[in-house]
Amino acid sequence: EMALRRSIIRMAERSDVQPALKKLWKKHYKVDGQVTQHLSPFEQNIVSPLIKHFPENTMKRAIKFVTEAGAGLGLGVFVYYWSEWKFADLAYHHRP
Repeated sequence: EMALRRSIIRMAERSDVQPALKKLWKKHYKVDGQVTQHLSPFEQNIVSPLIKHFPENTMKRAIKFVTEAGAGLGLGVFVYYWSEWKFADLAYHHRP
């Protein structure tokens, strides 16, 4: 019963497409996942953008790293040098 929902005469008339879009949908064809175009591996440009933009990307990543981890690393370096100084000060402060 579902297959005979439209008669042969009504088959030409579509009610699901607006009249203003009928001209656009006339040339449309359904593909269903079929690959119609592809890019050859020889045409793919993979390495040269990496080399071309390497300095800019490196600087961006370095700046991002310093802004995120700079405070913690700076504090760690400060504590390391301060503790080395304090150890030497405590070890040798009693000597003349």
